[in-house]
Amino acid sequence: MSTSFLIIAFVTILVISGVFSMFGKGGGSLYTPVLVMLGMALQPAISTALFLNLVTALTATIVFQRNKLVDYRFCLVFLPGTIVGSFLGAVLSSMAPKNLLLGLFSVFLYAVGLIMVFSAKEKAGQTVKKLSTSMIVLITVFSFGVGVISSLIGVGGGLIIFPFLVLYMKYGAQMAAGANSLIVTVSSLVGTVGHFALGHVDYRFLAAATVACIIGSAAGSHVTVKASPGFVKIAFACIMWFFATQIALKLAGAI
Repeated sequence: MSTSFLIIAFVTILVISGVFSMFGKGGGSLYTPVLVMLGMALQPAISTALFLNLVTALTATIVFQRNKLVDYRFCLVFLPGTIVGSFLGAVLSSMAPKNLLLGLFSVFLYAVGLIMVFSAKEKAGQTVKKLSTSMIVLITVFSFGVGVISSLIGVGGGLIIFPFLVLYMKYGAQMAAGANSLIVTVSSLVGTVGHFALGHVDYRFLAAATVACIIGSAAGSHVTVKASPGFVKIAFACIMWFFATQIALKLAGAI
């Protein structure tokens, strides 16, 4: 692996981790295609992306926790459904009409992005609604659906969880990013363990990439902590539109 490859990959990962950590996401949706485009073999790219996803989300979680922006009790409610749903989604992925799902998801991202922009000036509380039994059931069903969808179309569940927290749960944008980061951390850990067991790892590159990931995610999450809720909502909407456009272009055969 050449020095120039390491430098380019270092800078690229630094930028991706910085942007995605602002919303508590790991960035795995971009790591794999970027690494493959840079010349890395598919299997090492996938395992590296999963690990970097974990590092980005974990670093962001630490920063959010230090600023008291992570509600662990609430986050734990999301995990069982997300994990089970992700497993089921992987099993069903070979049978589902992926193009239809991708098209619907693209429309969903555009729509939610618009809602996030229009709600940018709304004031949201910093605590979640009371976790009644019906609310816990709703969150479990929702997180299960997120897990299934994310496995079916290969998009991180954080894209759906963040707007759910902000728009439905009326969570503050910073608190939503903190919750998102913890949920993505746990999900990424499950995938990382499985891929590392297969030995698809380039440890030299992984070491350099991890450093870039930690620096970028620490910087990005600090921006969110200091930023206004309106800025976080609009910035996240832009990320959603980016993914929606990427999916639409893929379906049209343009990429």
